[in-house]
Amino acid sequence: MQALSVLYDVEPVTLDQATAATGTYKTIVIINPSDSFPPHHLAKLDEFLANGRNIFIAMNRVNGDLQTVSGTEVRTGLERWLETKGVRVNPDFIIDQSCGNVTVNQQQGYMTFQSNMQFPYLPLITKFADHPVSKGLTQVMMQFASSIDFISPGSGVTFQQLATSSDRSGTETPPITFNIARNWQQQDFPRSGLAVAALVSGKLAGSADSRMIVISDGDFAINGEGQMARQVPPDHLNLLVNSIDWLSDDTGLIDLRSKEVASRPIDQMDDGKKAFLKYLNFLLPLLLIVGIGIFRYQSRRNLRIRRMSEHYI
Repeated sequence: MQALSVLYDVEPVTLDQATAATGTYKTIVIINPSDSFPPHHLAKLDEFLANGRNIFIAMNRVNGDLQTVSGTEVRTGLERWLETKGVRVNPDFIIDQSCGNVTVNQQQGYMTFQSNMQFPYLPLITKFADHPVSKGLTQVMMQFASSIDFISPGSGVTFQQLATSSDRSGTETPPITFNIARNWQQQDFPRSGLAVAALVSGKLAGSADSRMIVISDGDFAINGEGQMARQVPPDHLNLLVNSIDWLSDDTGLIDLRSKEVASRPIDQMDDGKKAFLKYLNFLLPLLLIVGIGIFRYQSRRNLRIRRMSEHYI
């Protein structure tokens, strides 16, 4: 809200309001819906698109609860409406070898200690399309994201993937039980390039062209409140605000945002390159020290030899 309020008038709106579909707003933003959408609300969204306006949606198709270590499907009715626009957010959990960590308590004898363990249900997204929305992004960690597919609703509608999983990823269908200590194998990640953010544009409703961006994680840009508050990573914020800038035809504002490289994690490299860099980091300082020592030894030895010469002055 703070980032958007610098350049936009951001207002909460209910879909019962007539102004939601009259063109008063450039873009409607729907983030993490948890209640069901009645048909007349979905009709309002259709009317909004028919007026040539745009919609941004970040939604959860599945829910993961680490307290009960269980994963379930989420239904709001929005997923069925999206399918009429050519977007299917699948009821599945994306798993990715490139992922975030969770902290778990481990017992060893009488001692309890905490350790970080990789959790493939938190995919670390580093593959982004060459598009103004994803320009300059380096990594976004999704929380229980789902895969997005394109279902062609007819002519005049185009689909583009904006962000995808790594080359070693897969999906699991709920209901599931999370096993934090699971020993993941290569065969657990048989798929690649699963879309987690997508753009659909064209005649989505009526005869006017409109655009819609869908992200299959409703929590990626929520910072929470009170004791649940947390810092939103810069790329998470940029993905959200860039999307709204582009949907609102303010593409030029995207170039003003951060372009710095935030991360280049080594676990995304192949094993040969990782081994080379590790040995290089270890051996290069030693070789430099040995080389300097040999150079200084040889220089002093040559100086002693010259001093012993009868012609030395």
